[in-house]
Amino acid sequence: MGMMTRLATLLATAALLATSFVTAPRTADGQEGEGNEIRWIISGIDVEEGGYVRCALYRDENTWLNTARRYRRAAAAARRGQVACVFRDVPPGTYAMAALHDADNDHEMDKSLIGLPQEGYAISRDEHNALSRPDFDDASVQHDGGRLVTRSRMRY
Repeated sequence: MGMMTRLATLLATAALLATSFVTAPRTADGQEGEGNEIRWIISGIDVEEGGYVRCALYRDENTWLNTARRYRRAAAAARRGQVACVFRDVPPGTYAMAALHDADNDHEMDKSLIGLPQEGYAISRDEHNALSRPDFDDASVQHDGGRLVTRSRMRY
């Protein structure tokens, strides 16, 4: 194999690996519930904004929307169509999810002077109320074990 062929192969492999790390959803490691998974598919992403879609999984209303107390997290590079946030090793139970399209990659929701979201967001079960905080019970899904797939749309 010639030097140019080896170099081309090496560059193609590096590009493939770099792309898979950037676009693949990442999840926090977990020990309990091995083999159980919640896959949250979010559509309607404004790719012109760039950045990442950051997702959080919550176990109850006491931790709901408190990022410091989230149960699991995942992230995916914003891309046209849809992204998947995958939470692995999740034991059966009741959960709710929230996502932020973190266009400026600062790990927090940008808000207007009156507190309205300035970046895209999604809530499980497509629970959205522009005038109030979404309720855990309205956004929650029941995970009975195995693989649960749920869908929502990003709101801007």
